[in-house]
Amino acid sequence: NVISSMTFDLTYDTRDNVFNPTKGYLLGGSFTDAGGIFFGDKNFLKGTGTIVWYYTFFEKVVLELKGRGGLVGPYGDSDEVPIYERFFAGGANTIRGYKERRVGPRDPGSDEPIGGEAIMLGNAEITFPLYEKVLKGAVFYDIGNVWRKVDDFIGSGDYKMGAGIGVRVKTPIGPVKVDWGYPLVKNHDDDKTGEFYFSMSRGF
Repeated sequence: NVISSMTFDLTYDTRDNVFNPTKGYLLGGSFTDAGGIFFGDKNFLKGTGTIVWYYTFFEKVVLELKGRGGLVGPYGDSDEVPIYERFFAGGANTIRGYKERRVGPRDPGSDEPIGGEAIMLGNAEITFPLYEKVLKGAVFYDIGNVWRKVDDFIGSGDYKMGAGIGVRVKTPIGPVKVDWGYPLVKNHDDDKTGEFYFSMSRGF
């Protein structure tokens, strides 16, 4: 497929540090129109929003609260949103405790994730120093879900939740995140076991 689109982004940022914030907040939103007057093979509208707030207490303990949401839907001659433009959740950057991209709708035959037209995520994380300037600890709680259709999201109380602990390690190649999350709510027929995540952090 050929996707032809235009995206409008707006961000308001009061954080004290882009890479390692300790206070302030970030508001962001985007709107995409694909197809229609821009031609292309697929027609869809997509909107996302993000709000993040940071607060430091006891001098070095940082609380991060984050909320994210998004809607996407086809219009015109298109009946479906392309799978690569849908939303997915589960994993290191969305809902820890679940396997990557495994939260949300799945194909009934293959059990593979197919994404959805609506997503809502919430994250709360506290980080604190374990060894000055080298190692930090973290505790977190994540909640959210992905819905196949926008109509399924409206009024739904179906949310997946995960909680866990982690460390942030300063390395020569950049900060590394190591998290362990446990699913608090059953997800399809998946085993309810904890998951480890390794990823690069935005700062230290």
